Amino acid sequence: ANHHLFAKKKKKNERIMLLRIRTRDGTERLHIPDFDDDESTTLTTTKISDVQKRIAEEAWGVPVDAQSLSTDPTHLLLTTTITTTTTNTTNHILGPEQTLSALGVRDGDILYMRYDTVERRATKSKIPFATLHSGKPFGETRTIEAMISEQTRIGRQEEGPHVASVSFCGHAANAFQSYVNNTLGFRQSRFGWLYGTKTKKKTSKKTKEKGKEEESGERVATTELFADVIYEPKQTGNAFVARFDEDDEESQTAEAIARAMGYERIGCVFNQSDADRGDESVSAMSAHEVTLCAKLQAKYGKEFVAVIVMQFEDENEEMQVTFEAFQVSDQCVKLYEEGFFELDEESGVAKLPPSSSSSGNGEEEKENKESMSSFSNWGSHTKMVKPVMVERKDVTEVDNDFWLVAVPIKDHAGTSQSGFPIENRLHPPQNVDDIRSAIKSRPGSSYAEKLRDFHLLLFLCKQMDKNDVVAIAKSTNDYVDGGDVSEGYKVLIDAIAGIS
Repeated sequence: ANHHLFAKKKKKNERIMLLRIRTRDGTERLHIPDFDDDESTTLTTTKISDVQKRIAEEAWGVPVDAQSLSTDPTHLLLTTTITTTTTNTTNHILGPEQTLSALGVRDGDILYMRYDTVERRATKSKIPFATLHSGKPFGETRTIEAMISEQTRIGRQEEGPHVASVSFCGHAANAFQSYVNNTLGFRQSRFGWLYGTKTKKKTSKKTKEKGKEEESGERVATTELFADVIYEPKQTGNAFVARFDEDDEESQTAEAIARAMGYERIGCVFNQSDADRGDESVSAMSAHEVTLCAKLQAKYGKEFVAVIVMQFEDENEEMQVTFEAFQVSDQCVKLYEEGFFELDEESGVAKLPPSSSSSGNGEEEKENKESMSSFSNWGSHTKMVKPVMVERKDVTEVDNDFWLVAVPIKDHAGTSQSGFPIENRLHPPQNVDDIRSAIKSRPGSSYAEKLRDFHLLLFLCKQMDKNDVVAIAKSTNDYVDGGDVSEGYKVLIDAIAGIS
């Protein structure tokens, strides 16, 4: 604002009075002199005409005959201007002979001014330094289209999965579902890593034009996954979740053996127990499972898959077991990495339902029950920490089906032997007699082929040096081309197994 002060020497008892003049363009500060001969607090001499003259003298001012002053804020809403130099036909328009003291106007008060007949130059405002250097023009407006473009809109992944299919070794799949079904009775969650190979195949890319599918001539590579081995790490679990250490010593050994056998980690498998997950459990995955898959895809890449083993009731009301494979969408992984999901800080996945870790304390169970009533990570929705747009609505809970992309599932005969007891299970336990049984049950095969059993090799690490077992695992990968285990290793393993 223009802080104009008289440069001349003040007269006796001259005071400087501050008024604020509000217009449709903003508010200006006006300093005017007022004389108070008796030095009382009541100012009696300043008239509206004095105010008008001072306004006209300001750089931001307008001529006296164009001014229309009032003490009423609604004055700025009028559609026509009645100036103070004309007949006062409206009660709230101030006349030129009225004094500020009679009007009750005090130092610092506001007067409202209209000036429809002229243009005025408003006082320049000081723009904050941060605004000048923000990269955006001061006063920049945003269109509806711009605001919509900045919103996070959730949609289904129309392009399909990043893999053409995932195929399970029949023996490995059956061993996993049999343990979950017959031993655990689908009452406990069980987790396993999938190790296998990837095959690229060439397919013709099709494009849609005018409702018809046409060959584009462009060929794209798609990936087929072949899971030969399921490694079940050391874990504790309940009906809702299996907890495990991804980087413990055994898991690192298992990774080394799998790679020596020519395999890589291509996915995971877990079962859904028959525990009641609430009335909303209509999605194929819970919030906990969706965010777990997003976490693993972010770590292991776009071709990582998750396979769910579950029970269902057929038309004869008999329980059947099924395998279903999924990936989560690229958008789901991106939002996971950007922190959109409500996650448990320790595990990095959606918070577990209170009932899965309840200690049995009465007060705690009551609190858990109340928290479950508002939202459950075992329902059909995933909770977000900030609003997103789903079907033109701002929401903080997203239906899990928006995240899921189904993957075709197949079966094949794997290249790894089977029959050796699987590690980290309640039953049956592993022992050296199982090594002898495995070797003797495969007559006519080379020694390398007999030992090409992931679970046997992992158990052998408890009897031999890990580096020696990794070397043996590499030999088992070469048996197709006539390779075999060295004689020294044969003698050592036979001795361990009690084979003379």
